[in-house]
Amino acid sequence: MSSKTPNHVMIDLETMGTIPGSCIVSIGAVLFDPRYGIITKETFYAELDYADQQDDGLIIDESTLAWWEDQSPRAREALLGLDDLKDSLKDLSKWLPKDAKVWGNGATFDISILEHCYRLYKLPIPWKFWNVRDCRTVKEMFESTRGGLGTAMGSGRDKNNIAHNALHDAIHQAQYINKMWSVLVGKK
Repeated sequence: MSSKTPNHVMIDLETMGTIPGSCIVSIGAVLFDPRYGIITKETFYAELDYADQQDDGLIIDESTLAWWEDQSPRAREALLGLDDLKDSLKDLSKWLPKDAKVWGNGATFDISILEHCYRLYKLPIPWKFWNVRDCRTVKEMFESTRGGLGTAMGSGRDKNNIAHNALHDAIHQAQYINKMWSVLVGKK
């Protein structure tokens, strides 16, 4: 195992829409390293005051608002967030390791929405564009080489892990990327 601190970061957002320019409800991130199957205890989490973001031109999609009504009460707790988005973006920038390789679940969702907000607030994007990674691409590679997910992924989400909680989703995504990575590179 490498003695270097992991620089892979799984980021997950909960939002009020599916496009850049949507209000952000929460940001969750965890430091991990798929090469060694490591998920650290170093995390970042912010529950944001998404209503105030509309003053800055960010939008709330009505269908996403309706979707939130169907989520669990524990997931909806994030809707009560009070953190300021601009301050949280600055905090995330400080928290990220040097030369962070940032992962999102989709090539055009989490990272693209964050980058839009960094630009909106005239803040430097804290990662290099070539260090952006996508979970869905790895999942597609895994499924196409293995004929599906099969039993390699285990029983799924931990029972204490809340679906649509940004931090819990980030940890879950890091876990399944680690598992798929180890199979794809021949460690399992």
